[in-house]
Parts: sequence; C-alpha cells; structure tokens
Amino acid sequence: MTLSDRTPTHFELPDLCSPQAVLFLILIAVLLALVLVLFATGLSGFDWVQLGRSAIFILWTMLGSAALLCRLRRRIAGWPLVVGALSSWLIILLICGLTSSIWQWSLSGLLTDGVNHISAELLMRDMLLGAVLGGVALRYFYLQAELVAQNKAELTARYEALQARIRPHFLFNSMNIIASLIAVDPDQAELAVEDLANLFRASLRGGEEPHTLGDELELCRRYMRLEQLRLGERLHFEVAIDNDLLSLSVPALSIQPLLENAVYHGVQPRAEGGTVALNLARKADRIEIEIQNPVPLERPAVSGSGMALRNIRERVRMLHPEGGATLETRQDEQGFCARLILPVVLP
Repeated sequence: MTLSDRTPTHFELPDLCSPQAVLFLILIAVLLALVLVLFATGLSGFDWVQLGRSAIFILWTMLGSAALLCRLRRRIAGWPLVVGALSSWLIILLICGLTSSIWQWSLSGLLTDGVNHISAELLMRDMLLGAVLGGVALRYFYLQAELVAQNKAELTARYEALQARIRPHFLFNSMNIIASLIAVDPDQAELAVEDLANLFRASLRGGEEPHTLGDELELCRRYMRLEQLRLGERLHFEVAIDNDLLSLSVPALSIQPLLENAVYHGVQPRAEGGTVALNLARKADRIEIEIQNPVPLERPAVSGSGMALRNIRERVRMLHPEGGATLETRQDEQGFCARLILPVVLP
C-alpha cells in the first residue's frame, strides 16, 4: 500500500456535536478569549468584562459553526477534498460574519442609548480572525483524517498478518485423512473436504466482513469433525451455548484457534485422549467464551502454545482498541482453561 492509498480523497469532519467536542470547543473559546484580552489590555489593565464579552462572542461563533457543520457533516463527507474543505471554511466565515454583525448591533444599542450600528472595520477584523483560525482548524482536521487513514491501513496490514499466522496447522494431516477415506468412505471424505474448504475460506476472509457467533460456532464444529477423524474416540467435544447469542458479532476465527490449541496441547499428547468443553454465555454487555481441556501428565499443557495465544490476544486487542476484550488463561488440577471476553457487538 502506497502513501497515496492512505491519503484521504474526501474531506472528513469529526463529530462536532459529541459532548467531548462541545466541551473542547468551550475550553478553546475561553482560552482564546483570555489570550486576546491579555494581548489587548496587558496584565495590569486586565478587563474581566471584556473577557466575558470576548468569550461569549467566540463561543457563539464556534458553537454556531460546529452546529451547522455537524448538520452538514454527512453531506460534506461525500464531496472532494478541496470542495469540502473550502465549503467548510466558507461556512465558518459566514457564521463568524453573522455573529459579529448581531453582536455589534446588539451591543452598540446598549452602549449608545439605543442607536444600533455595525462597524465595517470591526466586522472585517472579526472575519479575518475567523478565517485564520478556521483555516488552522480545518487543516488540523485534514491532518487528523490522514493520520486515521494511515493508522487504519497499518492496522489492516497487521491484522491480515496475524490472520495468516493463525490459519489452521492441520492442513497436511487433514489431506492425508481425506486421501485415506476416499477409498473406504467417499461420503465422509466429501464432508471432510467441505469442512476443510470452509475453514480456509474463513481464514482468508477480510477482518471487516460481518461474522456472527453462529458462523464462528459452525466453523468450530467443522474443525472438530476434522480432528475427530484424525484422533477418533480419543477426542470428545462438548458445547454449551445460549441460542440467543448466535446473532451477535464476533471476530472471525476468534474461537477456533483456541480449540486448536486445546486439541494439540491438551488432548493429542494424552494416550487416553480427553474432552474439550466449549461454554458461551452473555453477562451484561460482554460475551464470555470458556474452553477447557485436560492437562497432559508428562509436560505442561501450554508448552508450545504461547504463540497462538499471543496472536489471539493481539487480534482481539486490535479489533477492540477501546478495550473490553481480554484473553485469560489458567491451569489447575482440573485442566487448562482459556477464557475469552468480548464486548457485545450487534450485527
């Protein structure tokens, strides 16, 4: 991906109607008014009345511009970069001119015994100040959008790299099993090919495509069928899930790698095999996914499995940068347990 691929082609405005944005604008307005009054009067002659008037005027201009830009945000987002930026700049100038005119008209009537007038010099001064500050703000928004686009591109590349690293490692074993089944059980071999194809199709899909918990559970069942063909009666699989959860969105291949880890490092080393238990439940605004497997007596259950667990942690962290997604593991006398917690995301 080149730099031109990451550069935004459309002008992007942030959500200026959000509480955080409004609070930020209020803070900037007060600080700007303070700077202007200090520059005009100095510290010894500081005028609190002038500070209040300046702060109110700047607040009217900023909040008025933000309100209008917020209403037009979606429409402007579809315009070319230059057109969107210029239109937003002209909107700021318009609001600044209207605010200055209304402010002068109202204030002059109070200070000159009811004689209202508008000073062209003060109007030009206010519009020039608004033009400079509005241009700086729009340039900041452009650079912010460019940075977001670059971070998104880098995040996508990292996600795809991690996605490739956790593709199923059982390809050759599965192909050998399929080859041996063709002569003795063609129907079972055909089902195994379908399961393997679906698993690899899921591993190749993009991270932004919709994927529900029901989709992920179906992939898990297909994977475990393939492993049961390889391990036979040594492998047992139990699932406990509330059907109401099946429509919730989850990252693709978020559960299957944990099952693979449980089979390869928990059940396969044991001569007697064991049971892999998958439990899914919703608690408030999060999904709790718990996978339990037995512990081999001759070596630790997690030996060699650290890379897979680190990959899964990194993937869920990238997909939920705001937090709320974690992967916890523990080992006790009952076995090894991996507990994946994901925030509830509606499709």
